[in-house]
Amino acid sequence: MYQAVKMLAFRRGFATAVTLSLAFEAVLGRNSNVSSNTAFATSRIDFAAIELDSIKNPPVAVSDRSSEDSWWHGFDGIPFLLSRRSKRKLGKKAITTNEAALATRQLDALDMEQQMHRSLAFGDYVDPTFNCPATTTCPLVCVNSTDDCPVDATCASANSAVADHEFELCNDGTCADKTLGQACDAELESPCSCGGLGVTCAKQIDFYDNCFVRFQNFYDENTECIENEEENLPQVDFNGVAFKACYIPLIIITVLAFLWCAYNQRIAPVVGSITVLECAIKGKENEKWSQTGYKRTIVGAILHALIIIVQLTFQGLLLFLTIQYYVQQEAGPALENLRVIFHDEIQVLMAFQIVWMTGFVWCFLLKYPSSIRSLFLRRCLPSDATYVAVSAPVQTVDTLYEKKCIVKFLGFLLDGFYGFMDFIYSIKSEDADTGLRYKTTYCKVRIDEKTGSRYFYFRMRRYIYDDTESKFVPGRLNVAEDSTIEHWLSKDHMQHGLSSQEATRRLGVVGPNVLDLKKPTILGSIVREFSKPFYLYQNFMVWTWAPYWYYYMAIVQTVVRVTGGMVVVIFQYMSDMNLYQLMVVDGTAEVVRDGELMTVDQTDVVPGDIVRVTPGLAYFDMAILKSERVLVDESALTGEVHPVAKIPLDPANSMLVYNSKTCKSSTISAGTTVLESAGGDGYDVLAIVTQTGSFTAKGELLSDVLSYERHQFKFDTEVKLVLFILLVEMAILVSVVLHFIEDHWVYAWFYAAFVAGTCLPPLLPTVFVVSVGISCKRLQAQRITCTDSTGILVAGKVKKAFFDKTGTLTEQGLSFVSARTSNELGKSAMIAHGEADIDPILQLGLSVCHTLTTNASGDLIGPAVDRMGFSALSSARMVDDHSVMLGDETIKYLKRFEFDHHSMTQSVIIQRGDEAVVFVKGSPEAISKLCAPSSLPSDFADHARYCAKNGIYQLAIARSTYTGSKELNEVQRSDIEVDLTFTGCINFQNTMKHETPAVISELREGNVESAILTGDNVLTGIYIAKKSGIIEPNKNVIIGATVSCDDVIEWVNASDDSEAGDPLVSIPENTVLAMTGEVWNHLLRYDPKSAIALGNQTFVFGRCTPNDKVSVVSTFVKYGDITLMCGDGGNDCGALKAAHVGIALSDAEASVVAPFTSLDKTITSVTEVLKEGRCALASAFASYKYMIMYGQVESINQVVNAYFSISFSEWCWVFMDGIWPITMAFSLPLSKAAKALSPKRPTASIIGPHTLSSACGVLAINFLFLVIGLAFLWNQDWFQCRMWDSNDVSNVNTIGDNYETAVIFVITGYQYISSAAAYNFGYTYRASWFKNYIFVFFFLVWTAVQFSATMTANKFSCIWRLNCTNDNATRFVVYPDPQPIFNNFNTTLMPTSFRGILVALMVGNLVLVCAWEYFVVNRLLPKVNNQVVGMKNSQQATEKFEFNEGVESSMIS
Repeated sequence: MYQAVKMLAFRRGFATAVTLSLAFEAVLGRNSNVSSNTAFATSRIDFAAIELDSIKNPPVAVSDRSSEDSWWHGFDGIPFLLSRRSKRKLGKKAITTNEAALATRQLDALDMEQQMHRSLAFGDYVDPTFNCPATTTCPLVCVNSTDDCPVDATCASANSAVADHEFELCNDGTCADKTLGQACDAELESPCSCGGLGVTCAKQIDFYDNCFVRFQNFYDENTECIENEEENLPQVDFNGVAFKACYIPLIIITVLAFLWCAYNQRIAPVVGSITVLECAIKGKENEKWSQTGYKRTIVGAILHALIIIVQLTFQGLLLFLTIQYYVQQEAGPALENLRVIFHDEIQVLMAFQIVWMTGFVWCFLLKYPSSIRSLFLRRCLPSDATYVAVSAPVQTVDTLYEKKCIVKFLGFLLDGFYGFMDFIYSIKSEDADTGLRYKTTYCKVRIDEKTGSRYFYFRMRRYIYDDTESKFVPGRLNVAEDSTIEHWLSKDHMQHGLSSQEATRRLGVVGPNVLDLKKPTILGSIVREFSKPFYLYQNFMVWTWAPYWYYYMAIVQTVVRVTGGMVVVIFQYMSDMNLYQLMVVDGTAEVVRDGELMTVDQTDVVPGDIVRVTPGLAYFDMAILKSERVLVDESALTGEVHPVAKIPLDPANSMLVYNSKTCKSSTISAGTTVLESAGGDGYDVLAIVTQTGSFTAKGELLSDVLSYERHQFKFDTEVKLVLFILLVEMAILVSVVLHFIEDHWVYAWFYAAFVAGTCLPPLLPTVFVVSVGISCKRLQAQRITCTDSTGILVAGKVKKAFFDKTGTLTEQGLSFVSARTSNELGKSAMIAHGEADIDPILQLGLSVCHTLTTNASGDLIGPAVDRMGFSALSSARMVDDHSVMLGDETIKYLKRFEFDHHSMTQSVIIQRGDEAVVFVKGSPEAISKLCAPSSLPSDFADHARYCAKNGIYQLAIARSTYTGSKELNEVQRSDIEVDLTFTGCINFQNTMKHETPAVISELREGNVESAILTGDNVLTGIYIAKKSGIIEPNKNVIIGATVSCDDVIEWVNASDDSEAGDPLVSIPENTVLAMTGEVWNHLLRYDPKSAIALGNQTFVFGRCTPNDKVSVVSTFVKYGDITLMCGDGGNDCGALKAAHVGIALSDAEASVVAPFTSLDKTITSVTEVLKEGRCALASAFASYKYMIMYGQVESINQVVNAYFSISFSEWCWVFMDGIWPITMAFSLPLSKAAKALSPKRPTASIIGPHTLSSACGVLAINFLFLVIGLAFLWNQDWFQCRMWDSNDVSNVNTIGDNYETAVIFVITGYQYISSAAAYNFGYTYRASWFKNYIFVFFFLVWTAVQFSATMTANKFSCIWRLNCTNDNATRFVVYPDPQPIFNNFNTTLMPTSFRGILVALMVGNLVLVCAWEYFVVNRLLPKVNNQVVGMKNSQQATEKFEFNEGVESSMIS
C-alpha cells in the first residue's frame, strides 16, 4: 500500500501527491505487506491463477499513467466511456449465458447460484463476490456487421446450454430468445460510437482481464476508428472572417476607450474644469473636495454604447457557445434543428474558454471606474457641465491600526493595483501631498423648472451654480446673517413676510424642502447589489459550469448565488426603508407672503418664510416670533422624554443675531412634533423658518447617518489579506490541477476553473449581513429599534460603557425631600415635615423660579426637577404662562430665563407689589459664585459636599431686587445674575432604578468597564456609582476637583476632602479616580496622553456640560476603545453620536439621535444590545469560517478528483454545492444570544490566533480523514481490481461511478455537515448548541441522509450513485430515465464491512472537529492566550512602575 502511494507521489512530483504519500505513511506505516492476498510490485498486481475455460488470467496492470503503452489505452475508444447518454437508449433485457461453461469455472468454491447472480438491468452483469479478479460484462465489441463478430461473441456462444433455441442479436448487444417468444426492442440503439463499426456483438460475461485477452484486437480497431473519425472532423478556422469580426472590433473598441481616457484627462484637459468644492457637511468643513465639470458628447456616447454592447456580447457569446457545445454533443431533440458550427468538441470548448477569459479580464477592468458612463464624458467648464465629478477623501482604517505590518503590506499591494488602474484610465485617485485616496462621485446637473438655476445633489446637500464664482457652491441660506432678532420681531416683518418673487429666488438656491433620498425599491436594491464586482466574478464562475455536461450545476450555482444576493438585498432594503421613512415630507404649511396668509406645499417652504405654527410634525427649523404657549415633543430628535415648552424670541436680544444654540428655548427643529400651539388675544403662533432640507437639525443627523463611516475593525483590513491569500491559493491549486489532468488541456481548464470558483465561496459576502439582520430583528422584538444595523457588530466589541446619571441609572423623576434656608443648613436634608417646614421665602422661590407651563389639560410641562419642586407646594398653582398663584397671592412673571448648561443656572423676574424680584436657581457651586460672600453661610461648601456624598441632588437658590434702568424686555441674564443674596437650598432624592445594579454587575462580569457622565456634582455621581456597583464600596476615590489660577489641578480624597497625591505620579492601591469636566478639559488641553491614562482609571465625570460629555467619549474613541453611551435626554445627544454605540432611552420609534433606541427606556437594553452584538459577531465569524471551510473542502475535492481523473455524479454536486451550504450557512447565525455576558469579547480578527486555529485545525482534521478514508479504500482486497483506470475526462457523466468518488463524497460530503456542527458551538456568546433548533434539525436530517446512503444499497443510495447497481439505478438531475452505472463492473456496491468503516470515519471526523472547536479552540487556547496577555501586561506594568519611579525621582530632585 505504502509503495503504491509513494510511487504515485514520485510519478506526480507535486506537493499534493507527496502529501498523500506522507499521510498514508503516517496512517499505515511503512509495512507494504498490508494484505495477505495482495503483493505490490512496481506497477503490477499478480493474482493467483484461476482456471476459467482453460484460459489463464494474465497479470492485471495497476493504473500506471506514466507509461504511454499501458493497457488501459485500449479503453480510449470503448463506447460506454465516450458515448453521451443522449445517444443511447438502453433497455432492460435478460441475457442468457452458457451455464455449463460457467459451471467449470472455479471461483473460490462459492455457491454456484450465488456466483451466477447477475443484474438484469441494462443487460449488464454484476459480480457479487467482491473477489479479485472480478467477473463482469465485457466491454462491447463493435464491428462493421454481425458477420464480423468473433465466434465467442455471438448469441450462440453465449447460450450454448440451449443450442437448439433460436436467438436474435439486438442493437444493444443483448440476445432475444425467439424460441421463447422474445423479440428485440426496435427502439434500441447501438452504443457503439464509431460510424464504421456501428454493430454491437453479443455481450459476454467473463473475468474483466480475460475480456482483453479475448477481444483486444477488436478494442484496438475500435479505438483506431474513433481516432480516425476525430481526425477527419471538419475544423473551424479561428482566423476566419467570423472570428475576426469578433476580436478585431474588440481590440479597436478597447484601444479607442483607453485613447479617449488619455485624451480627456491628460492630452487635452479643459483648463478651469477642476475647481475647489466647499464641503457643506457639518464637522468636515476642512476636508479638501474638488469638482470637475463633464458633459456628454456624441463621440463619448457612441463609445459608451459600444462598451455596453461588447459587455452584453460576451454574455451572448458564452450562451451561444454553450448551446453549440450541446448541439455538437447531440444532446437532445430540442437542439436537433440547430446548425452545427463546431464539429469538434475540443474546438467549441476552446472557443468558449477564449471568450470567457477575454470577457472576464475585460469586464473586470471596467469595474474600477465609478461608472462606465463616467469614462466617456468630456471634461468641460462648470458652466457647461451636465455632470459634476465630486472627489472627496476616503477614510482609511483607524490610526491605531495603521502601523501594523499587515496594513503596510496590503497598502503596498493596493497602491500598485491602484497605480496601474489609474495609469490605464488616465485618472488620479490619490493626493500626492497628503497620500489620501479620493473617491469620485458623478452627480447629474439638473435645472430648476421655476428658477432656471442649475444644481446637483451630493451627500444630500444641494449645490447650485454661481455665475460670479463660475463654479458650484452649497445651496445654503443663512437668514440670520443679514438681520437681527429686532428685525424679525418687528410687526411689519411678521405681517408682510417674503414676497413671492423672493421666495421663488430662495427656492432656486436651497431647493425643495426635502431630503434628497430616493424611495428604495426592491428592483433598485437588486440592481445595486448585483452590480458589485463580486457578482461579476460569480457570473463568470457560473458560466464555467454551463458547458461540459454540467449545465445543471450552472443552474444550481445560479440559485446559490442569487439566494445569497437576495438575502443581502432584503436586509438592505428593509434598512433603507427604515431610513427613508424618517425623510418623508408630506402635507401643507401656512405661510405669510406678500402680506397674506396662504397655503403652500411643505416642500415649497424656504428659509425666511413666516409660518403659522400648528400641531403636527415639523418639517423645517424655525424660531418662534409670537406665541402664548407652544409644547414640543423632541424625543425623536434629541431623546428628551418629556415635552418641552417653547417661548418667543427674547426682545432683550434684539440687537443680537439669531443662534440656534443660544436661542434653543425659542427654536423648533425639524423632526420634532408640535403638541400644542396657542396664541393670545386671537393672534396666531408665528415663527420664522431658519433652515430647510438637509440643513435642518434633522437633516444634519440623517446626513451623518448616510455619510457615516463605520469605525474600522481588524476584519475590515484583514479581509483584504484573506482575499489575497485565497487568490494565491487559487493560483497554486489551479497549477496543480492543470498538472494532474493528463487529458487534453481544454478539459483541464474546466477542472481548474472549478477550483478557482470554490476558493472564493459564493456566499462569503452574505455572512455578516445575515448575522446582523437576524440580531436586528431580535432586538426589535425586545422593543429596541435600530437605525444603523452596522452598529450591532461594533457592539460585540464594546470595552467601555458611559452612562448619564439622571433618568438613566436613576429614575427619571426626582423626589422632593426638603428646603432649607441659610440658617437651617445644619438640619438634616432628609428630615422634612411637609410644606409647613419650608420657609415662606423659599416657598416663593420654589413657586416662581422655573420654566414650567401647562398643557391644555392643565398638566405641568417642564423639567422634572422643576415639576417636583413646584408640586411640593400644595398652595401653588399655575394660572397661565405669565402668572402663578401662591396661596391667595397672584404673582406675575416679568421675565424668565431657561436653565443654561454652561452657567448651570436659571432665573426669573417677578412682580411682587412695587418691586421686581429676581430669583436665581442652580448648582450650589454656580450660585455661590453669584452671591455676595457675606450672604453665604460659612459652612455652605461643606454642607453641599455632605449632601452630594449622600446622594442628595441639591439646588441652591438666591434672590435680589432688580433696580436696573433697562426695559424688562431688554434685560439679559447677565444683568440679574449678579450680587445675589443667598436664600437657601432645595434637596431632592434621585432614586436608583431597580435594574441598575444588576446591569452594572453583568457588565463587569462581561469585562465591560462602566463610567458616569453627569452634569451633577461629582460627589453625587460617586454616591450613585458606589450604590450601583460602578465603584466597589471598599474603593477609595480621588477627585480632580478644580484647576487653580496657576493651572494646577487640585486632587482631593472624596472621603474627607483632604489633599491627595497627584495620580499622574502614582495611584495608591485600591483607589480609583473621579473628576470634573473642568479638570478633564485641562488635562486634555495640556497633556492628552495623561488624560487618557487617567481617564481609564476614572469612573465618574461630574459637572459635565454636553460638550464635555462629547469630549470624554470622543477621546476614548480616538485612542482605540470601543465605546458605548447610554442616555435619555437632549444633553446626551452629542455623546450618543460620538460613541461607537449609542443607546437612547426614548419612546420615539423613529429616533435618529442614536443607532439604538430603547422604547421601554430601561438600561437593560444595554446588556441586550451587547449580548446581541457579541452573538452577531460570533455568528458572523462562525458562518465566515464555515464558508471558508466549505470552499477549502471543495477545492481539495476538486484537486483530488483531478488527480484521479474523476468527478462527482450530478446529485452529489447538487448537495455539495447547493443544498448543504445554503441550509448550513443560513441556519448557523440563527443561534440566539447567550443569557449572560461572557468575560471575553468575541474576536474581530479573521487572521487572529482564535480564527486561524479554528479554521486551520478543522481543515487539517478534515484533510486527515480524507487521507485515512482513501487509505482504507486502497487497503481493501476487493478494490485492487476495481480501481478507476482511465484518464479520459472528456465526459463528466461517465467518470463519477467509481469507488474513489464514493469514498471522497462520503467523507468530504459529511464534512460540510460536521464542520458546521463544530462551528455551531457558540462558546459563551451564543446559546447552547442544541438551542439553535433549525440548525439542529438540518444537521440531524443530513446526518441521517448521509449515513443511510452509505450503509444501504437501494434506490435511495443510488441517488448519489453510492452502493448502486443497475437494478436500483435512478434518474439523474436532468434526465427522466434511470441511467446505468458507468464503470467497468456495472456497480458501486461496497462490502457491508467497508461501509461500516466509512460511517465510523464520519463519526470520528465529527467527534474530532467538535472536540477541537469546543475544547481546544474555545477553552484551551483562550487560557493560553490569557497567560500570554497576562505576561505582557505584567511586563508593561513593570515598565510603567519603573517609569513612574523615574518621574517621581526627577520631581523630588
